[in-house]
Amino acid sequence: MAATLFDELGGMAGIAQVHTIFYDKLLSHPWLKDFFVGVPRSHLEGQQTEFMAGLFGGPKIYGGRPPQSAHVHMYITEEVFFTRHILLEEALDEANVRADLKDQWLDHDMGMKRALVKNSLAECEGRYKNEPVIVVEKPR
Repeated sequence: MAATLFDELGGMAGIAQVHTIFYDKLLSHPWLKDFFVGVPRSHLEGQQTEFMAGLFGGPKIYGGRPPQSAHVHMYITEEVFFTRHILLEEALDEANVRADLKDQWLDHDMGMKRALVKNSLAECEGRYKNEPVIVVEKPR
């Protein structure tokens, strides 16, 4: 039986290692960090690792919302998406992920673009009745 991308990446530990580096970058980024205010880092990393593990052929243990409804309250523009995508690529490089595996991961990430990117603020809404839409202005 052929190894899955999950296996090739080193299973949960390998994926989690990338996410530790990735969230170091996201949570210190002058623009993107404000999308995560008030959300515990352990929650962010855990959910992301579980989701990607299932996507990469590992255990399907992610119990959260699908990407589109999980991010409906965030005004994610193309620029936000691609800024984040570059940080993911840097994290994969810093984790010494093999080039072919990195390309596969980045392809999966690009596959999320349509579910996450909004063309206008009108496409956003709170996930709950009183939840505000998160709009983060780009710093000058």
